[in-house]
Amino acid sequence: MQPLRRLASRPSVLLSIAEAVGMGLQGIRAYKMRAFLTILGVVMGIMTVTGMSSIVAGLNSSMARQLSALGSSTIFIRPFAPGENISDEEWRRRKGLTAAEVEAIKARPAVHAIAAIEPLSVEMVKYGTDRARGVQVVGISSDYEKVHDSFVERGRFISDLDVSRAAPVALIGTDVRDALFPFLDPLDKEISLDGRRFRVVGVIQRMGKFLFFSRDNLVLVPLGALQKRDPNFNFLVADMKPVSPALLDAAIEQTRETLRRQRKLKYLEKDNFAIFSQDTFTQLYRQITGGIYMVMIAISSIGLLVGGVGVMNIMLVSVTERTREIGIRKALGATKRDILWQFLTEAMTLTGAGGVIGILIGAGAALLIDTFSPFPAVIQPTWVIVAFTTSMAVGLTFGLWPAARAAALDPIEALRYE
Repeated sequence: MQPLRRLASRPSVLLSIAEAVGMGLQGIRAYKMRAFLTILGVVMGIMTVTGMSSIVAGLNSSMARQLSALGSSTIFIRPFAPGENISDEEWRRRKGLTAAEVEAIKARPAVHAIAAIEPLSVEMVKYGTDRARGVQVVGISSDYEKVHDSFVERGRFISDLDVSRAAPVALIGTDVRDALFPFLDPLDKEISLDGRRFRVVGVIQRMGKFLFFSRDNLVLVPLGALQKRDPNFNFLVADMKPVSPALLDAAIEQTRETLRRQRKLKYLEKDNFAIFSQDTFTQLYRQITGGIYMVMIAISSIGLLVGGVGVMNIMLVSVTERTREIGIRKALGATKRDILWQFLTEAMTLTGAGGVIGILIGAGAALLIDTFSPFPAVIQPTWVIVAFTTSMAVGLTFGLWPAARAAALDPIEALRYE
């Protein structure tokens, strides 16, 4: 008999919940302005969660694509690592690479290829009267092609012979080609780099952006072609690739050991260089996005708290307004649990409606940002579910006290209430 009674009671429970949801929606329709002001905080909080999570997800996806575009298992050798916080004294200790150090690293067994890179300062890149702006000009060795999986769209890459002769030849990116040669074939044309003439021997295949900076607004020249090369004092950095991804850590350790020996660093002395991989960029980016998530949670929590207090206040008012109704329901056989769940369901319906509105506004804002701004945005179904669940939880939490007060009302006193 007990299982049959449980089965018979389920339809009545579902009907009670459906009735409570209907009454909550009826209250929203009857008092639209009051209901909207009540759930405004919930709307703002859920909108923040949906919108910001979409933007962060879009940035994560974009960052993953940009990192993969750098080339698989690329290792970077620089004086400083990204995000590294060092003292002024340590700053003075840091040094770039020399040609001898690059050659010593190249000889290590775990290193497949190493590209020496010479940062250059060039203010004016011209062809005739046309000028390209914001161009990054760097000197490179021929291994740059192997390390970064770079390919030429037209022409050829810089060769070992070009580097050994410091030949005045240049590779240009697609942005530079579009700026200087919109209607011409750039091959064998001479461009001016701060007044020095370089013959264009190739156009690099489009590479896209990294951290919102174009990798195609670029001019590559052989090492030493633009400024006099000194094997002892030239400031070089390097990018390298291990023999296989599995040997990435081995290549880093061998490189560190080689540089410490070359620079005669003692056992207890710190490295005066930095070696890092793509994982460093990923970790740094996760720290940034982690901060964004914390801000998102803080803002949404304030909105949800305000919204929850508003819901609790309006439900207390509703209990007072419907005291006689509660008395009638109890006189007809409604239990304390029935009254409790009725008011809890109404509170959850109110905040759930606010959650749906917030999700729609946040998703719409994310789509507009993705369409009309440089920031990508991808709507995350997981965060949508979390946002809606949170809105319902706010109704459950802040509706508990009003529901308990309604359930505790004495039916006789409630029937006498005017």
